Amino acid sequence: MARASEAVSRILEEWHKAKVEAMALDLALLRSVQHFAEAFKAKNVPLHVLVCNAAAFALPWSLTKDGLETTFQVNHLGHFYLVQLLQDVLCRSAPARVIVVSSESHRFTDINGSLGKLDFSRLSPSKNDYWAMLAYNRSKLCNVLFSNTDPQE
Repeated sequence: MARASEAVSRILEEWHKAKVEAMALDLALLRSVQHFAEAFKAKNVPLHVLVCNAAAFALPWSLTKDGLETTFQVNHLGHFYLVQLLQDVLCRSAPARVIVVSSESHRFTDINGSLGKLDFSRLSPSKNDYWAMLAYNRSKLCNVLFSNTDPQE
């Protein structure tokens, strides 16, 4: 939270009238994402912009407490889950926007298996099938695919 507090201070230095607050969120723990969404909803304030920007890169293979490969969960699934949990707040706050930050590296991978269908094992690979760069690329491809979906669907 130290970096978040520093960011809040910088924002307030630039714009004294800003109403800004840091809240804890661990994308590597889906329960934390749920708690964050619940805490935000309890504030009963509008949400006009949600920026999904956090990412992990070049991590050694590991699983989160949720049993998923860490790069995939932190870079994509945690953000996706957060947006789903806050969808009602975003709709009530219209106009609202979700910004999903990705990377050009999404172009250097796919998530389809040999039959051309989505291969979920590529999203959260085993230790033997893990390569950090490929995991990052795939998580960023998921970001791009998510950002190109219709939020009303």
